[in-house]
Amino acid sequence: MLDKEYELMKDSTVLNEKANSLPESKLSAAVREGMEQGRKRERRRMYSVGMGTLATLTAMVLLLVIVNRSPFTEIQDRHVQTSSISSVNSLELFPSELLRDSSLKKALEGGLVKPINLITEKNGYGVELLGAVTDGRKAYVVFNVINNKEVDIILRDFSLEFGGYLAPSFGARFDILSGSGQISAGQSSYYVYSTDLLPSDPYTNDAKIRISLSDTSTQALNSTSKKYVTSMDISLQLEPNMFKDKERVYSPNRTLKVDGQKINVRQLLFTPLNTYADLEYDQTNEKQIYKLLNPVLIGKRGEHVEKLYYPQSTLRDDSKVTLVYKSSQLDQLGTLSLKTFGIAAVNKDKLRIVVDLNKKQIVEAPDDYLQMVISDQQSGVGEVHFQRKLENAHAAESFGMWLEDSFTDASGVKHSRSSEGFGQSVLATSVKDDTMEDSTSYNFGKEAVNYPQPLTIKVKQYWIPIKDTQAVELLSE
Repeated sequence: MLDKEYELMKDSTVLNEKANSLPESKLSAAVREGMEQGRKRERRRMYSVGMGTLATLTAMVLLLVIVNRSPFTEIQDRHVQTSSISSVNSLELFPSELLRDSSLKKALEGGLVKPINLITEKNGYGVELLGAVTDGRKAYVVFNVINNKEVDIILRDFSLEFGGYLAPSFGARFDILSGSGQISAGQSSYYVYSTDLLPSDPYTNDAKIRISLSDTSTQALNSTSKKYVTSMDISLQLEPNMFKDKERVYSPNRTLKVDGQKINVRQLLFTPLNTYADLEYDQTNEKQIYKLLNPVLIGKRGEHVEKLYYPQSTLRDDSKVTLVYKSSQLDQLGTLSLKTFGIAAVNKDKLRIVVDLNKKQIVEAPDDYLQMVISDQQSGVGEVHFQRKLENAHAAESFGMWLEDSFTDASGVKHSRSSEGFGQSVLATSVKDDTMEDSTSYNFGKEAVNYPQPLTIKVKQYWIPIKDTQAVELLSE
C-alpha cells in the first residue's frame, strides 16, 4: 500500500462479467433471458448492460444500465397526463432511506429536488413523475410505476431530453428501490433514473420524458414488435441546471505529471449536487491513459484537512474525463490539491494484439502476461481464448480487456469477428491478494485460418496499472 489513503480500500472479491464486445442484439437477448429467469425465482440481482454486465446479489436495489438505441422504444402520444391532485404517492413518501446514491439522498433531505407529481396512464400502465433535480452535469428523475393490469410488467426503456437534445444513454441507469424489477398485478415500484448531461449541449427547460413498458410474457420479452410495448411521452418544464446561482467555478489550468504523462486539470465545478473535476489528457502523451488510480481531492486550512475519495468517472472521449465527487466545500479552505497513486495506461503504439492462428501463438501484445488458447473443437475453429493473470494489479479499480469487433489480416484486408457463440469476458479480482484474472474469448470465424497470417486486433481497453504517487496544487489563498 502506497499511502494511508489507499488503506481505506476494503478487502473484497469481485466477479465482473463484462459484455463490452457483444453485439447489441445479443445484449438485448441476454437481458430478456435474465428477466425471464428472474420470474422463476424471488432472488434479486444487479444487472448492467452497455460497457459490461455485472451480476451480484443485492437486498434492495436492482440496477439497470440503459442500452443505447433500444429496439423496444416506441413513441406514442395517446395517453392521459394529469396533475398531482389524484396522485397515489408524493415526493414526501419516496423511500429515500433505500437510496445508495449519496448525492440524490442529500438533495432529497435538503429539499433540493423539485416536486413534479404528474400522472400518466395508458393501457393499464401508470407512471407518476414525483420529482427531479439537475445541476447542468447530472440529472435525476424520481418516479413510480403502477401496474393496473392483471399480469406482471417491467420497465423497458426511459429517456430524457431538453429542448430536443437527448441526455446521453451511456452511463445512464435505473435504480429500482422496491420490488425485483418485475411489478405484480395491482402493485407499484419506485425508480430513480440518473444520467450525465453534456455541458456542450444547449439544453433548454422544454423537457420530455419517454417511458416504455411491457408485460413479462415470453412473447413480449423475446419480440421487438411494437405491439407488445406501451410507450408514453411526458412533456414538462424542467430547468437543466437548477443551481446556476449557487455553483462555484474555477479554472486552475494546472498540470499533473504521472509516469511522465501530462494530465491537465481544466476546471473545478462545485454545485449542491456534486463536485466535478474536468481533466484532459495531453495529446503529446506517449501512453493512452484510461484511469487515474484512486484520485483524491484534498482541501487544507492550517492543520485542518478534508479529503474526497472514490469519484465516479465520466469519459467524454479518449482525452477528456470528469471526476465526480460528492458535494463539498473544499474550495472554501485555504488550498486545494489533486493527488493520485498512479494511472492505468498503455503505450499508444502497443494498442494491438497480433496472433498467428496456424502457429497458435501471440506475435505481439500490450504486455508479456497475455496468453492464448485455441479451441480444439471443430465447431470452435477460429475461436481463441485470451487469458491474463496480473499480480500487484491495483485490483479494486481494475477493468477487463476490450477489443475491436473487427481485425485485419497480413495483407491489410479488414474482417468482422464472427457472431457465433458471441464473445464472453470474465474479470475476477481479489483486493485482498491484489490480483486480477481476465479471460476473454474472440471468434475470428472458421475461415480465418485461411487468411494471410498474422491477424491484428486493435485494443480499446487494457489494464496496466502504473503506480506513481503524484499531486498538484489547484487552488490557493
